[in-house]
Amino acid sequence: MAKSKPQPSFNLKKLKELRLRLEREKNLGKLWEYYMDRFADHPEFMDVGEPVDHPFLKKIIPLISQQLCKKDPHNIFLIKIPEYDFIHGSFWVESRIGGVIYFEEKLKGVIALSGSNLSGDMQFSRFTGQPLDNN
Repeated sequence: MAKSKPQPSFNLKKLKELRLRLEREKNLGKLWEYYMDRFADHPEFMDVGEPVDHPFLKKIIPLISQQLCKKDPHNIFLIKIPEYDFIHGSFWVESRIGGVIYFEEKLKGVIALSGSNLSGDMQFSRFTGQPLDNN
């Protein structure tokens, strides 16, 4: 008898709800809390999808980081879950950790950046768009 895989502690189908909330939610703190509670706080979520190099996100994260705290990010790491056109990831700005979520189909995302000195404060920025082709 084959062993069945344990069920993850999160439900990927809730990414559809996250996408809707991204479009409607005015309070980005609530949106980020929804994402963290249902996905990012579950270690096995990092095993879903594949690492991706995404030129647009690698350009927009530094732009927003500069706006939020006048510093450049480093160690940008992105994971794509293709069946949901969803990319999530993390980065660092000095000792502050940041996160990003982005729905490619909707061309919308949010960046969150922790406060300095482990204050618990968060800064958020919603963004829309994709780079234009240079062809």
